[in-house]
Amino acid sequence: MTSLNENTRWLFDKVYGTRQYTQGAELQLPRKVPIRVEPKSYFANERTFLSWVGMAVTLGGVSSALVGFSGNEADSPSQLISKRTIDMITCVFTPLSVLIMAYALFTFEWRSKCMRQKQIGFFDDKFGPVFVAVLVTLTLLAIFAITLYDFFY
Repeated sequence: MTSLNENTRWLFDKVYGTRQYTQGAELQLPRKVPIRVEPKSYFANERTFLSWVGMAVTLGGVSSALVGFSGNEADSPSQLISKRTIDMITCVFTPLSVLIMAYALFTFEWRSKCMRQKQIGFFDDKFGPVFVAVLVTLTLLAIFAITLYDFFY
């Protein structure tokens, strides 16, 4: 039986790609010369991290602004959207923002560690950005549907 660590390592290596589990990588000859990591790679990693954090801060800011502009009264006739709907939107946007920040930090640390150790492997993330984009899209569609329902009914 394989241990839990081996199973999680296999999954991690399958998603991110390493020499052991990436198709065709076993055909690559081992390097005799140490790998030189360009300084621009560190800056690109940092720039990507800051881009993800910027998106998360924007979502968190929208969430906070909605709460701030929602008003004090529970159901005012002058409001287009009820306070309950705004609270639901905030409860969805805030964890999504924290999730995106956690993903950005995990990816940044993982790539930084691989660059510091000068590992041979693939540093691209095939599934993470797609998963986050689908999650944000589904969240926005759900919020749009809830807001339309609240506006018309």
